[in-house]
Amino acid sequence: MKTKRNFKSIFVATFVELFFFTMMGTIDAIMLSNLNDHAVGSVGNANTLIQIFAVLLLIVTNGVAVLVSQYIGANRNEKARQVIGSGLLVNLLIGLALAIIMHFSVTFLLTLIQTDSSLMEDSKTYFQVIGYSFVFLAFSAVAAGSLRSYGYAKYITIVAICGNVLNIFGNYVFINGYLGFPRLGVFGAAISTFGVRGLMMITYLIILMILVKFKLSDLKMDKESNKNIFRIGLPSAAESFSYTAMQIIILGMINSLGPDFTTAKTYMNIILTYIYIFSLSFATANAVMTGYYIGERNYDKAHRETNKAVLRSFVTVLLVTLIVNLSSGLIINIFTENVVIITTVRKVLWIALLLEFGRSINMITLQALRSAGDTTYPLIIAVMSMMGIAVPVAYFFGIYWGFGLFGIYIAYTLDELIRAGFAVFRWHSRKWEAKSSYLEKDVAIGLEKV
Repeated sequence: MKTKRNFKSIFVATFVELFFFTMMGTIDAIMLSNLNDHAVGSVGNANTLIQIFAVLLLIVTNGVAVLVSQYIGANRNEKARQVIGSGLLVNLLIGLALAIIMHFSVTFLLTLIQTDSSLMEDSKTYFQVIGYSFVFLAFSAVAAGSLRSYGYAKYITIVAICGNVLNIFGNYVFINGYLGFPRLGVFGAAISTFGVRGLMMITYLIILMILVKFKLSDLKMDKESNKNIFRIGLPSAAESFSYTAMQIIILGMINSLGPDFTTAKTYMNIILTYIYIFSLSFATANAVMTGYYIGERNYDKAHRETNKAVLRSFVTVLLVTLIVNLSSGLIINIFTENVVIITTVRKVLWIALLLEFGRSINMITLQALRSAGDTTYPLIIAVMSMMGIAVPVAYFFGIYWGFGLFGIYIAYTLDELIRAGFAVFRWHSRKWEAKSSYLEKDVAIGLEKV
């Protein structure tokens, strides 16, 4: 089957996929808010911790996605399938290990981030059940990344839409106690997500077998593939790990302000995610195309197209953020009637104009660098900015000087803007062109086949 390797098709399919995936979390929040606002805060607390484990799955996922794109660009499809098979197996083992660790560490971690006693039990329940689904998530992440690199993003979209519909149905039944089931609340939302992720994993395997001609016999360890996967994936995942570690440190500060502000932060994240998915869709589509160009050794086009993607994303994100702010009163009232939460969210949302501007540039440029094999520089900048700027500024503005959530989001914004500046400087230096030398032999073999 012919793949569609162009920016527009990958962007549209990725955006739809991310939109429906995000809707899954939004529906959870809306349904849980019918119970009470603090149920939403419980899930928000748990999800922040879950993210720090989920980024470990990106070690393999990002490495596989970049390598598959580059091997396709170099006309080495058999090498691409070899990478997928080895990556799937490694990530399954990582997912299993994380599920076990999450089960036994939940109380310690929730206490560490100063979870309010009113949120503790629901946070613990949600965290453990979602942790069990990491085996499914580990497989699906690698499979989806591989399919996207092949240009089959529309199939990921279909899976995401179907998963979203099933999750809404599962939430309706399990949260509220319909069709003979007991009223399970937060636990119901968790088991619905668990079941949907299991079905999505099976579906992705079937799609891989049909479209990529993947076979179960391809699930085997390959030393060379794993070496290249970790060369690319480890710095990328370490960067994501640093980001989530920053979020957890700052969440402890937010929790100290009280459960209303914890819940306000959860609602903020939900709203901002609908802006964030525009940036992520541009970044993902551009990263796949950059991988193709690197495999073809067309560096000028990789540089030029990334610059175009940055401009498109900037304009789009600015418009969407303005629309969200102008309609923020209507949006937040969907979730809550709590005056403190509503006032806090509407005030903080205006900072998002600068926050999302910086994040859009940051994401596109850094993912392009990773696709070119330049992974160490983004990690160094991320750690220095997150821990050297975001965390101390969040403490001084948010806690010490008493600006609360508003001050904490100023810290987030400074971090994104500073990292964006360094990322753009690195991209225009073009030092990344020398970072994919490990592909030289495969490029030469691929060109012989053309």
